[in-house]
Parts: sequence; structure tokens; C-alpha cells
Amino acid sequence: MEKQDNTINEGKGSLEIDDDYEWECSGKKIDKFGNVVDRYEKKEIILELDNQDTENEKSWRCNKPFAGEIVGPTVEKVNKSLPDKGLQMEYVFGYRASDTRNNVFYLPDNNKIVFMTAAVAIILDKTTNTQQILGGGEKSALKGHDDDIISLAMDSKKEILATGQVGKTPYICIWSLKDGSLLKKLYQEKDSRAVRSISISNSGQYLVSAGDDNSHTLFLFDLNSGKLLSKAPGGTDPILDIEFCPSDETLFATVGKRGAAFWRINSGKLSCNKGIFGSHKMADMYCAEWLSNGNCITGSINGCVYVWKGSQCIKTVKLHEGWVSSISAIPGGVVTGGKDSYVVVLTEDFKEIKRVKVSANPKAIDQDGEGNIIVGLRDGSIVEITKDSKCNTLMTSHSDGEAWGLAICPNTGLILTTGDDNKILAYDPSTNKCVRSGIINEKAGPKPKSLGASTLSKFPPNQSARALAINPKNGNVAMGINTGELSVRKSIEQLDQEIVHIHDAKEWIEAIQYSPCGKYLAVGSHDNCIYIYDESYKLKAKCNKHSSFITSVDWSLDSAYIQATCGAYEILFFDAMSGKQLSDGAESLRDEKWATWTSRIGWSVQGIYPSGVDGSHINGVDRSHSHELIATGDDWRLLNLMRYPCLKGGKGYAYVGHSEHVVRVKFDNKDEYLYSIGGYDKTMIKWRIIDL
Repeated sequence: MEKQDNTINEGKGSLEIDDDYEWECSGKKIDKFGNVVDRYEKKEIILELDNQDTENEKSWRCNKPFAGEIVGPTVEKVNKSLPDKGLQMEYVFGYRASDTRNNVFYLPDNNKIVFMTAAVAIILDKTTNTQQILGGGEKSALKGHDDDIISLAMDSKKEILATGQVGKTPYICIWSLKDGSLLKKLYQEKDSRAVRSISISNSGQYLVSAGDDNSHTLFLFDLNSGKLLSKAPGGTDPILDIEFCPSDETLFATVGKRGAAFWRINSGKLSCNKGIFGSHKMADMYCAEWLSNGNCITGSINGCVYVWKGSQCIKTVKLHEGWVSSISAIPGGVVTGGKDSYVVVLTEDFKEIKRVKVSANPKAIDQDGEGNIIVGLRDGSIVEITKDSKCNTLMTSHSDGEAWGLAICPNTGLILTTGDDNKILAYDPSTNKCVRSGIINEKAGPKPKSLGASTLSKFPPNQSARALAINPKNGNVAMGINTGELSVRKSIEQLDQEIVHIHDAKEWIEAIQYSPCGKYLAVGSHDNCIYIYDESYKLKAKCNKHSSFITSVDWSLDSAYIQATCGAYEILFFDAMSGKQLSDGAESLRDEKWATWTSRIGWSVQGIYPSGVDGSHINGVDRSHSHELIATGDDWRLLNLMRYPCLKGGKGYAYVGHSEHVVRVKFDNKDEYLYSIGGYDKTMIKWRIIDL
């Protein structure tokens, strides 16, 4: 067959990630404040949205500057009961590929695939683009995961799915792929930190998982009973992949730094033979598979596939420039993916049939047995290469650092997101498809010595953005970049057409809001200032009375005033035309109608804090257009829904779906849906608002 070379979604401004392996193995990340922390460090989930004040909370409330700046309206009805509305997860926009692999599979009818992101697994129907979501939901009734899912495996019959998460005592959820029900949970030992890799034996008798503790312990479970049979140290380096031999229930391979290892199960115990390279060059390994003849194949850092007979390497085949990051093998065919962004299709004896160029490094590959190939890519997308070499994109999402930017077009209803990966993405909520994309900056700037807003993104600050707003008058899209620059794009339809570029702010921009009339734009920076621009984007006023970085900006309904909050928990009021602070604003504007409410401080949101916490734990805030509901996202991975206004003693519901701090929440234009975006999980979730 003649070789073919096709290109899928090659985009501008892409960045090759050269040190993914070190990133996967580093064990570090950077929190929302720019501090380096352990990658598994998480705040414990608070059990109640509201309770009696603790001494810590009383101290926080009494000593914060906003305490004297809260004045209630002249007349306001308050209902402290649970809201009569709830949330139901309907669609998840995300795919975790930055530090995971081997996590996208076909289901038996081939019209469905399964993958994971954040704290949920997803069954996607390719024909209808609808999802069945495994896990998530209201926290008090949660049955699935409550933290990052970082591993996924299926049995050979494709009837059950195993998903593994991080945590102090990590566990594995076993799901039925027939009806999506949770069958059981398997627990690794305390302090094993994560279920790094999983594999299920061919008959479904055994499940093996790898921890991320210092010994990278292997755990052997009897899958039927759920009993932990035995454990064994896996070595000094993380285990990146585990694969059972299809023809031998008692044999499996593991790969990582310095090669491969082959394990035997004997009377419920584990024994190991390290792979012997012999005359072949020793190399780090990334992935493993088994051929129908019983030989194992592994993908290496040097672009070669290594062939193993027993524990002896008998052959190497050069297929890629850079590492081989994924392999799929079925009788008669092998498919590999590499750092060079090629998917290579071969016969089982490694004769090349074709190679297809994709937009990024393939981290997961599966075949349906009919010539179609599903590929999970490092850039957060999932594509299908059909047997006639047509290429279809099934998922588009953010892929690096954090995703914070979230805006909804007041005219079209399109959803816009951006993050630390040089992407601007626009989704159509009627089809749940990414319909437009743009880039933040074509040319990469320098990486700063200090972190600023940047997380572990490999993109520099000038290619990262965390704030978005859409002009209700003309559709302009304003974007706050992590350098402090302001970039205005002509429209969602023309995301790469920049009409204005301004660099007034000295630090990164967290808050942006257009005025309701569309004539003005307020930009809140981490340099403690708010910059107000007129409709020609000339600087009209500057508000410089805050003592810390700006976290939210809201306009009055008549576009005359601004209320803003900062990192020092001040809520200040300004005349928008002059930038002058209104020192009596809390009193004089007590009955003012605010076009939006994104502030986590104020009379109407006093009850949004769980007991015993300070104000830093609440991130995104949004009020419904009906003024009946208030939603918040917090550091405990929760999306919270309460009545508006929410005073002390107000009750609400908490929802799980995200696996990292929820940084932005947004009601759609008709209050039919609520959207949330998780910073470090880089995932947007669409929640339907339902009657209870």
C-alpha cells in the first residue's frame, strides 16, 4: 500500500514540549498564588457550605478592610433556605494529556469512545456528540472520584472500566461500561499518593496498579472480590505504563526510566525480571504493548520501538524523531505515535503502511479493528483517523498551565475560554463543538525569572492569558495577558484579528469587564490598578486606591460606577468616568443596580463562605440574570449554588466534577446553564440548571 502523509489541525503558535517526561516525573506544580507545591497537595474539602462562625472566621471578618464597607440595601428580601434549583452535568470540555497517557479507547460498537479529564470519565458518542459522564454530581451523593483521575484502563471485553485518582489514600473506581454504574472501589495503601498506571488481565481476574510513592509500589488486586492480594516495590522511578500479556494471565510488563520490567504472578505474589538490552542501546521507555505472537513491544526515548522476547530485547525499529509516546497493537497491525507528531501505521512485522501528521504529540492510541484510529493528543484534543485517512476532531480543550478565562457572548451565546497554552477557544453550546480558535501571540517572548501568573506552562507570559470579556455593543473580545498587556480582537469570528494592543498595566490582568452600554472597558491588574478605556480604547481614567491586586470588577447598570475587590479583601467604589474613589460608596450606592456580580465580598454574598475559612478560598463568583441564584467556585474543587442574596446562614448545594480549584463560573444568557472552569485541570464543565 502506498504511504500517505496527512496533516491534522496544524495550528499557528504551537510549542513543542521538550521536557514532558521530566514534567510528568517532577512531582511539583505551582498553585494559584505562584508558589511551588507538591503536585498532590490539595486543600481538604469542606463538608458544609455554611455553619456557625468559628473563631478563625470571626477574626478574619473582623480584621479585614471590607468589614466597614458592607451596607445593605434599603429593602431586600432574603431567603436562607436551600435553592429550589440544582445542577446536572451535561457536557465536559477537556482531555487530560499533559501528564498522563494510554487513556482513550474505543467501546465495542466503535461509535463511542471513553476518556477522562478532571474528576470524571466520559463516554462520548461520536455520532451525536453527546456524553455519558461517569462520576461527578452533588457532593453529598457522590459515588465516584473527588480528585484528579490520572489513569484509565479497560478489560479485553470492553465491559468494565478502571479509573485511578490521586489522594492520600488513592483509590480505583470500577465502572460498568454497559450502564455506567459504579461497581466497586479498590484502595491502594495510605500515602501511595496516586494510582499512576493501571492494567486489567485478559480474563478480568487481576488488576495491577502502580503508586507514586517513593518505592512506586505495585498493587495486585483480585478484581472479582476487590481484595488486595499482594504488593511489591516497582523501583526508584515512576511507572509510566503497565500492560498485561493477552495470552498469559500471569504476565505483565512495566516501563519507565532505564527500561522495562517483566512481572509474574505466582500464587498471588509478584516477582520481577528486568529487561535485558543485550547489544541494543539502553533507553528510557514510555509505553508498552503486546503482539499476538507473545512478544512485548515498548516505545523509547530515542524514537525506536524495542521488541522483547521474554525479558530479552531481540530487535529495535526506528520509527520517530524523538520519543515514541504511544503504541496500540492488535492482531495484524501496530500503530505508534511520537514526539515528532506523527502517527505511524504498520503491519505486525513493522512494515510501514502510512504516517499521518497530527497537531501534537500523541499520548494515547487505540484501534477499532476496522481501520479507524483514535488518538489523544498532548494539546488537549482527541482526533479520529478513519480508515480512508479522513481526520475528525472529537474534542478540543486547553492543555498547558492553567485555564482561567471564561466569557459568554451576550449576543450569540458562544462560550469563550483562554489559558496558559496560547489558545483562545470558542464553543457553540447548541452543538458542544469548538467552532473558532485563535492564538494569544504568534511569537514567544522571554520566560521571566519570577513566576507571576505563570504556572508550569511551557509557554511564556506573552502567550498566556487569564481574563476575557466580550463587548455587548460591537462584539469585540478583550483579553488580559499575563504580561499585563491588553489585546482586543475584532470578534469571536475573527479571533486572530487584533485591533488594539495596549500595555498600560505593569502586572498580569485577572479581571476585565465591558460596561453594559458597551462604550467602556475596565481592566483590573495585579499592579493594584483599574484602567478604564473608552470605546476607541483610549485611557479615560485610572483607579489606583486599592492596596492589592484586583480580583473582580463590576459595572453599575447605568455604566456610571464600578465596584471592585482586591487581594487585600477591600471592596471599593469608583466614579467610572473620572476614576475617583467614592469614599462613601458603600452607603451612597447601597441601592445601586449592578449589571453583574462577580465580587466575593459584599452585603449580598456574606454567606458564600464555608465556616472556618478565610476569603482566599473562594475564587469565581457569578449571579444569575434573574438575580435568584449565586454560584461560586472554590479551592476545594467544588462548584457551589445558593440563593441570591446569600447572607450568613444561607444554604446551598456543592457539586463535584472538577479536580482542581474552580476559578471561574458563569451563567449563560438565559439562566439555562452554568459553566465552570477549573484552573489546573484545564476543563470546562457545562451544567444544566434543573428544578428540584
